Amino acid sequence: MMLSIFITIGEMINKNIQVIEAAQSVNMDVKPKEEPSEDVKKFLGIWLNRGYSLQPAATTYTVVGHNLHLVTNSGRSTLGMAVSPFASPKYQWYKSTDKGKNWTEVPKNDGGNKEDLYISTKKAGEVHLQQSVNWHNFGGLGYSIAEIWSQVATVYIKDKDKNAEKIEVSVNDNYLYNNPSEIAINSTVATAKVTPEDYTEDIVWSVDDGQLAYIDKETGILRANSRGMSGVVKVIATIINADGSVVSGSTDVTIGGGLEDKMVKSGESTQFEMQGHIGQWYSKDNDYSVRWYRQPAGTHKRELVEGGKRELSYKVHEPRMKNDNDLYWMEINTRFGRETYEYITNKAKLNVLPADKPDITLNNSVMNETFNNNNTDDILNDIANGDIVSYHDEIKLDSEGGDLRNGTYTLPIYGDTEVDSVVVNGEAIDESQYEVINYFGGQSTVLSITNLNCLAGDKIDLKVRTRVDGVYMNDTMIVQPYVYSNEEDNSYRYRGNRKTMNYVTNVLQKSVRDISYGSVMAYTRDELISRTDDTNQPNDIISVDDQRRIKKPIKVFVNQEKEFKNSNGVPLSGCLRFYENSKYSEVMGNKVKVTESKENEPLNSIGWDKNNGLLLHIHDAGLTPGTYSTTLNWSFENSI
Repeated sequence: MMLSIFITIGEMINKNIQVIEAAQSVNMDVKPKEEPSEDVKKFLGIWLNRGYSLQPAATTYTVVGHNLHLVTNSGRSTLGMAVSPFASPKYQWYKSTDKGKNWTEVPKNDGGNKEDLYISTKKAGEVHLQQSVNWHNFGGLGYSIAEIWSQVATVYIKDKDKNAEKIEVSVNDNYLYNNPSEIAINSTVATAKVTPEDYTEDIVWSVDDGQLAYIDKETGILRANSRGMSGVVKVIATIINADGSVVSGSTDVTIGGGLEDKMVKSGESTQFEMQGHIGQWYSKDNDYSVRWYRQPAGTHKRELVEGGKRELSYKVHEPRMKNDNDLYWMEINTRFGRETYEYITNKAKLNVLPADKPDITLNNSVMNETFNNNNTDDILNDIANGDIVSYHDEIKLDSEGGDLRNGTYTLPIYGDTEVDSVVVNGEAIDESQYEVINYFGGQSTVLSITNLNCLAGDKIDLKVRTRVDGVYMNDTMIVQPYVYSNEEDNSYRYRGNRKTMNYVTNVLQKSVRDISYGSVMAYTRDELISRTDDTNQPNDIISVDDQRRIKKPIKVFVNQEKEFKNSNGVPLSGCLRFYENSKYSEVMGNKVKVTESKENEPLNSIGWDKNNGLLLHIHDAGLTPGTYSTTLNWSFENSI
């Protein structure tokens, strides 16, 4: 008889579907225990079948005494998970030392029933391994509903180390999407081709910019950020040989929202194209549609420019200066089973350059009058709501160029930022002489001053004072003012210098995970139960993003108000304890300190290894079968 115990804390955090191509390789001279299952097929990130998205390495070389880690990732189809969401996987590894003539189970004590397999290499030789995954209904207690088998993994155990000499790095997808979606690829797996093939040391994975993407140092699984940050991240594979020599290789992965800005001269055509690998397209089997939209510059319109086609590119025919700063984006909709999924790309800008233009220099500067955290001429840090941010721009015309006629000055400002004053050539102008325009519901806001005129050799001095508002998340904005005219016979556009504005909420943001203690045997007595693996390090229980500008010490406490009970109101013969270095405190009815930060230091995310933190102690009394739950209260308090 099994006892299932789950603890509910706050909101459930859904795990995004990982879109990772399985490494395909077959050991032709080894007879598998069972025929390997088909790998996962995906359409727009939806799993069409059950299978492996990450196979165990087909061939691995190591030396005696070197522990080895075989990594896998598998799952059921999206439709299958919708039909039976509570089915649980059971893993079993098998091994053979005679090229598959005979197979035996890897014992439970050796991790044979785990998703990943850790191998202790005690003697030289050759071993073949294969994994089965079997899903059972009702949290693992019911009948089997699906089964898959991995490819065969062969491990060669040598007596001596062999140095790696060269590493070539590749990725399954060199473009990952940075905005959350169920159907866009935001993760991939990096692989390395090492010369010679029989090298014996481990590959360690890293990236050069952890803000853009995160990589698992053991598996090479790369995940893009979900905060909309774009750029190019370098994925690096490093091997430290047994003699101390180091070999490394790298490749680049682009992180973005799907579309890139385009620049074109007036009258010439250009094309927006979906970047990256959105998925496997099966036009006969899948119901999906693609729509392209445009927002003309200076308007709030959302125009459908192409629909009814399944094209991942859109051609803009002969744009004019009036089309400069138009925005384009694409929406993909697909239906799978009863569910509808959608992905919306970023808004890409069309920059149209004029043929003839006056010679203008736009010198611009920006200053935060409220707070200064290592600010420079080009970067303002830790801007928060209520800050006074002022802009000083000088529009200077060269005497050898033309006049500025009927020009428009545009200054991007953040969100719901309020304009306190606008001063032109030393005189404050009335609100009727400028306009604050909000695009996309305030996500893109500009200050616009029209009817600007200036003779060649003269200049216009502009000062704008603003009060920041609308910062609800940590964000970065590139401010680049520009002066333009949309007159077809005298069109021009001049941009100032790019200024990076880093906005912070100035608050402590936190997210608490649910904790599960899995299934416990009903006859368990006086035993300490650890959390399931997904809530042990390196995974955090509480994810913390401390964006306070002034970081005062904070203490974190937890307490359990009520005892565990099942659906029938029967209490559990057990309680939670908070362990720290073999010492523990009872959590039930007590306010237990979990951690605290120091002055001028951020509060870090909270997580523990399996022997520390919140552990479940089962008492001596008998256990009644059922699913038990309780609620924990977390408190974050400023230290005095």
